Amino acid sequence: MRLTLAQLRKLSMPYHTTEELDLSLDLQDFEDIRSVDTVKIDYVIHERGLDTYLVTFSFEVNLVMQCAITLQDVPYKISAHAEEIFTTDDQIEDAFIITEQTLDTKEAVLTNILMNKPMTVAAEGVSFESDEDESNDESDGINPAFAKLKDLL
Repeated sequence: MRLTLAQLRKLSMPYHTTEELDLSLDLQDFEDIRSVDTVKIDYVIHERGLDTYLVTFSFEVNLVMQCAITLQDVPYKISAHAEEIFTTDDQIEDAFIITEQTLDTKEAVLTNILMNKPMTVAAEGVSFESDEDESNDESDGINPAFAKLKDLL
């Protein structure tokens, strides 16, 4: 969603809108993301001061990610809610700066998708191996690498 400050000032707040956003080109450089559907976004904009806006949004997106074990395609759906501050005041921390007199939510949506994306996915029926079996030979809870140190005390 792109709105100029002049357009925002004319809107009655809170302002509600929806959009579908294609982020496939923005996400193509992430090696674990094979494909991405159009992102469906529902926005509510609240005015929080002079040229400062709180944008709350919910989004849904279907990703196809690469299995970390088998390298197969794994479908993964993200449904999330976020709140972001947009402002012209560069003194406000953790806010998206409104540049060229235009509030653009694309970067905020992209950031929230990446924050909600898992680091790795595994295909159904595939699991990561565990290190728990290797530690079962420890009789009294002492790491075998330090067993000889026990005799020094």
